[in-house]
This record gives sequence, structure tokens and C-alpha cells, in this order.
Amino acid sequence: MQSFSRRSLLVGTAATAAVIGSGLPASARTSGTTSHPEPINIRDIRAAITRLIGRDDVFSIRKLTPQPGEADAFEIDTFEGRVLLSGTSGVATISAFHWWLKYVAGQHLSTNGDRISLPATLPLPTAKIRMSTELTERYAYNFTVFGYTSPWWTWSDWERELDYLAASGTNRALALIGMERVWYDTFLDFGMDELAVRQWIAQPALQPWQWYGETTGYDENASGYSGPVSVDLMDRRVELGEKIVQRMRSLNITPVFPAFTGQVPDQAFADLHPDTHIPAQGDYAGHPRPYWLDTTEALYAPVAARFYEAQTALFGKTTHYSGDLFHEVDTDGLPAVLDGANLGDAAKAVQDELERAVPGATWLLQGWQHNPQLEVLNAVDENRVIVLDLDSDDSRKWEDTEAYWGVPWCWGTIQNFGGRLGMFGNLIEPGRTFPQVRTATRRKRLVGSAMVLEGTHNNPVVADLLGEMTWRRTSVDLEPWILGYAKRRYGSDDPHAAAAWKILLRTAYSYASTGHSTGEGPFETPFAAWPTLNLRSASNFGPNEWRYDPAEFAPVLGEMLAVAPAVRSLPTYRYDLVDVTRQILANRGRLLHKKLREAYEAGDRQGLTRHSNRFLRALDLSSQILATDRNWLLGPWLESAKAWGGNAEESHLLEWNARSILTIWTEKALGGGGLHDYANRDWQGLLGSYYKPRWQRFLTALPGTISTGVEPDLEAEWDQHGLTWTQQTETYPTQPTGDPYTVASQIASELAGDPV
Repeated sequence: MQSFSRRSLLVGTAATAAVIGSGLPASARTSGTTSHPEPINIRDIRAAITRLIGRDDVFSIRKLTPQPGEADAFEIDTFEGRVLLSGTSGVATISAFHWWLKYVAGQHLSTNGDRISLPATLPLPTAKIRMSTELTERYAYNFTVFGYTSPWWTWSDWERELDYLAASGTNRALALIGMERVWYDTFLDFGMDELAVRQWIAQPALQPWQWYGETTGYDENASGYSGPVSVDLMDRRVELGEKIVQRMRSLNITPVFPAFTGQVPDQAFADLHPDTHIPAQGDYAGHPRPYWLDTTEALYAPVAARFYEAQTALFGKTTHYSGDLFHEVDTDGLPAVLDGANLGDAAKAVQDELERAVPGATWLLQGWQHNPQLEVLNAVDENRVIVLDLDSDDSRKWEDTEAYWGVPWCWGTIQNFGGRLGMFGNLIEPGRTFPQVRTATRRKRLVGSAMVLEGTHNNPVVADLLGEMTWRRTSVDLEPWILGYAKRRYGSDDPHAAAAWKILLRTAYSYASTGHSTGEGPFETPFAAWPTLNLRSASNFGPNEWRYDPAEFAPVLGEMLAVAPAVRSLPTYRYDLVDVTRQILANRGRLLHKKLREAYEAGDRQGLTRHSNRFLRALDLSSQILATDRNWLLGPWLESAKAWGGNAEESHLLEWNARSILTIWTEKALGGGGLHDYANRDWQGLLGSYYKPRWQRFLTALPGTISTGVEPDLEAEWDQHGLTWTQQTETYPTQPTGDPYTVASQIASELAGDPV
């Protein structure tokens, strides 16, 4: 733990009262005191409600005045026989609608399926409901979401996403789409060749790590992430980005823009400015980091000014800007990347230029690994900084830093890494621990929450609870809560659905903080792992041991299949049934792998062959169930990427980018380590064409090594397989085939006749 020595700590002291564009005085934004939310636009709120449920004609909407200690609040009541929604902001009012939808009307919205079946006359609350929050900042999005989840989204995807964010209480959200054009416009004005700038900018799925200062588009050999990006692609992404930002503002969600922390186009930029300190930044997972324009150098100010000018011209100004100095550089590595510069001075220069460009702006820093250093927080104006503690529900960095030495901070949750699938979630920490932190004196200047999952749109129960915790000030009793969730999601109080979700709560969603001592995210599917007898995790950062007893999980499939016939056609149920069946088969694969390893070690060729075939059969059954729901198909991911191409060549490059991020990550990440398979997916198409051939090759070669007891070393083949697969253009289904209930029932019957 670093010593507590905040240079100018004034815990609880309000910042200046200057009002900036968000409508929140700086005191409210940084110290958690009563805020003055933005004026609400009733027309925009009605439009959002209509998009979500198809009607808004039965709601009355009013502005609500916050009470002392409230940053945002809403009420649900009746007025002349109609549902009355009142909120202190647009987000609060849409959240009121969502709360009514869940807890009065018993309906359900999610990232993975809705269940909306409203009567003509909408149900009214039996008494007035009032919910509020003291949290001024409710932030959404890890930078990585724009690589692992949304790089290929269109406006229809974003439109739904933003409505759901508002309904979940989010009032700050990172906006990255199209921001690469800001780099392009900026660096052209500092003498750079136009093509050289486009070569430096990575393709869309890898851009988040370029904003982190970890990768660039430069590569001596053509690759799935390298530039040059086309001007046409940048312009079309800017067009989408403008719509996203405009809609955020209409919903009272503050867009969070990337700040300029000094990343420049490498040697090409340094050569143009030989008298300026522009050091190389070393390596990230095999990739050269971008060069860094020392922010204390005279050149930094005009480059930063041009960056914010270009950004404003495209997207306007905002009030919150995010960007870290030296993301994921540990303390020992800092001297090398600083190359003689002073870290505190560098941070102060970044904040000074942001303030010059956007007076009163707040700089968001990420609390992750070794960042932010105390030296940084000592150097900057603490009232214009907020630290997002990305991993409060596991590593709890805020505790190790004594609540970030007294600067404003947000309690955050990552939950998953790489968007990896697998039924998994930490409901305990946000549902029980976070409310306790909010009232503890050791929280100091806690001002908000941060939903910073690396990938979204899986395990929808997690997002459902996280959205509620904005408004809940006390801990949640998770069993009755999750039974209510199941009832809303399936539309009935089905006893088998209830039994299934009790099992899921005890197993898949039972994870609580371990300080990363057990790995990251779910216990991954064995099918995505590099074949070996010493099978641990598929990614290099996943857990090596079970998160729960698979025998305790196993009955969930039978309970899900026993639900009433009326439930079986619901998209929410069908999604969950696929997920449960997929997880049953992944767990079975783990158990069968143990059997085949034991047969190998015993020299039992017959047993090895039998269990190898059973393992591959489980993989094939996984493909069958995944094929029945569009959410679990590879095809839409690839076709969406290709659709962004302006011509056939660009479509191929973007498909290459889309294939790579899920598998090899990049060519530079190969070699048996690093980030290969970090973003693995249980998707139909990916299982059969990418993962299965590796296991077939390994299991075919395995019997020949029984006599030596040394398994075949085929890692070089896996590298080549990955390179080949990422450059292929084979198409995959974009529409589901088969009925989930029928297929899952057949699988359950087969497994019952062949127990592990």
C-alpha cells in the first residue's frame, strides 16, 4: 500500500461552483453533494419510451425537484387515471419508466431479449414510489467494449443501447466511434504525410488499445489490425458517432470523449520534430506502443489545442474526458517510458491543456493495476479529476489506495474480460457490498459507479442488477431478487424456472471478490483452449479451477426444460435455455477431458479413443444448440464487419480484423503466450471451423505418444491455423436454425443416456 500523503487533501470540500455545460456545478460533480440536473425534454423521453415498448400514450411526465442529498431522483404515481412519471433529469425519468415496467407492470427489458406484453389499460402503482441516488456519476463503458462488442454496430444497435443505458440510470458514457478522425485532422496540421497518418490508425476492433497508448496501426507486414484506414471509413464512422453523441445529449447522458495524453504517430512524427522529446514507449503484448509526445514539451500545447479543436468541430464539446498516461505500465517500467520526464509534471500539463480547451472539464482516470500513481494525483487539481476504480468488485484498488488518497472516485465493476462467454457473474459485490461502501466513512469522496465490463451483451442478469443499484441504497437479498427477475423475464411464477434460477444463483452467479487470485471471468469452455492434456484456461488470464461444483449446476437444464409450455416460445427463455445447455456441454467437456487424460496416463488406448470421441461429440452438440439462436452465431459478427467496407478490399480487411480479435488477437500476439484466444467465444461457426480442427488434430496425434508419455507439441500448428483462419472468407449463417427447446431436449436425453 502506498503511503497516505495527498498533497492538498480536503475531504468533502466542494470544488468551485462554476457551472459548466452539463448543468452540474463542479461541487456536485466531484463531492457527491446535491446536484442540479439538466432540464428534461419530455418529447425525447416519450420517444425513448415509445422505442422501448411501442407506446407512450398512457404516461404523464413531469419535472421533479431533488431533495437535499439527492443527485438524481424519480417518482412513480398516478394522475387522472394515468401513470405519472416524474424525474429530476431525463435519465431519472426514463429510469422511472423502467422501474414501473419492472415492479408495477412486471415486464422485462434486457441486453439479450425483452418480454413485453402490456394490457391496453396499463397497471397503476398502488402507492407513490420514490427512488433517488446520491451518486452524481453513473458511468458506462470500458474502452475495450468498442473492440470486443460494438465495433461493427449500426445506428439501430446504438439507438437501442442508449435507450437501455438511460433506463438503467447511466448518465455518463464513453463515446469513441469516429474519434479516430480527430487524430487524422490533428496530425495533418503538423507536417505529416496523409498516408502515414492513416497507416498509424488501427482498424476499428483494435482502436481501443490505441486510445490506451498500447498499440498502433503500424506493422511491417500486413495484418488484421494494421492501417491504413480509409478516409471514407473514418467519415462514415464520424457520421455514426455524431448521431450517438446527439442522442446521448437528448437523453441527458453526458458523452465522455477521449483526452489527448500525448500518443503520436511514432517515428514519422518524431522525425519531423527532432528537437522535441518524443520517446518510444516499449512493448505491449508483442506490439510496439505508440511514441509519446512529452506533455511538458512546448510542442504538446499546440498539438493538444488542435486535437480538441478538431474534436469539437466534429462532435462539439462535452464536460468529461477520459485518457490515461501509460496505461498498464507498472511502476518499475515507468522510468523507461518517461525517458527522463517527470510524471507529475506530465499529468499537470495534460490537465492544463484540457482546461484551456474546455474550461471546467473533468478528467477521468482509470484505477487499474498501477494507475493512477499518487504522483499524478498530487500534481493535478483534484476537483477536476475523477478516478474510475475499474475493479472494485474484485481487486478493490480503492481500499489499497485509501479511497484514491481522497480524490473523487467511482466504484466500478468489470465482471468479464474480453467479452468471454460463460454463465458467470458477480452479483454479491454490487448487490450487497456496494451499498455498504456508499455509507462507510472510508469511502471518502465516492461520487459514483462505473459499469466497465470489457465486453457486454451477455449474462443479462448482471446488467439488470447493476442498473438497479444506482437507485438502491441498501443491500439486496439476492434470492428473492433473482426469483423476481425470472418471473419478469419469463412472464410467470413458474416453479421450475424459479428452481433453475436458484441453482444459477448458487453456482454461475455466486462469485465474490478474490482479489484476482483465482483468475479473471468465467471458467472458460474447454473447446476454445489450445489442446493439451494439462488443460487449464482458454485465455492466459482465465481461471484454472472450477468456479462452482459442476454436479450442483447440472440439474438446471432439467428444470429449464420442465417450464410451462407458454414460456417456451419467449425469446428471453430461448436465449437462456441455449446459454444453460451450452454451459452444461462446456462443463461436460471439462469432465470428459479429465477422463481422456486419465486414460492416456494409464496407457488405456481404448479409453482414450472413447473419451476423445465423447469430447468431440460434446463440442458438436454445442454447435447444434448454439445454431438455434441468433445471439450465438458467428455469422452476424462477420457480416456486420464486412458491411462497413466501402469496397470488396476493405470489406475483406475488416472481416480479417473481426476474425482476429476473437482468435489470435493479432499476429504479434502469437507464439504461445500473450492475448491469443483472450476474447474466445462459444459461437456457432467458430466452434466448428476454428476450435474443433485443433482438437481433432491433437486427439488424433495423442495415441501415438502414449508410449513416451509426452504429449504432441503442436503450438506452432495452432499459430499457423490461426493465421490461416483469420484470412479466410468462408461465410456462416446469420439466421438461426432449429428450435432451442427441441434441440436442448434431445441433448438432455442423450446426456442422460451417457453420463460422465
